[in-house]
Amino acid sequence: MRGKFGAAGASKLISLVGVEKVVEVLGSRGKLPVEVLPFGENHCRCALRSLGCEPVRRIGEDDGAPFISDNGNYILDCKIAPIENAAELERAILEIPGVVGTGLFIQMTDVVIIQDGESVEVRER
Repeated sequence: MRGKFGAAGASKLISLVGVEKVVEVLGSRGKLPVEVLPFGENHCRCALRSLGCEPVRRIGEDDGAPFISDNGNYILDCKIAPIENAAELERAILEIPGVVGTGLFIQMTDVVIIQDGESVEVRER
């Protein structure tokens, strides 16, 4: 078992994505979302900059207010270059006090189901 809550409690994690999410190198789209606790936002911004990320708080499309995650946190969209060692970067980001998670999902998914129009591809670890 992976944990007690949500996806972390699943014995097998299956991710469903559209083909637009598939990239050759993580970070090649230039943006990495990082979820942070609101009270830790300033500290997280400074720490992310020291890792070579340039964070910008995500703003809601409807009202221009800060986007709030399902967990009540902020999302910092970090401008990044293609990532040479994604596991190392994720570990460094997750060590920052106030960071809840990243959009990298390293070693979390057992099965990825990719939809491309009418076709579906299944990739298993």
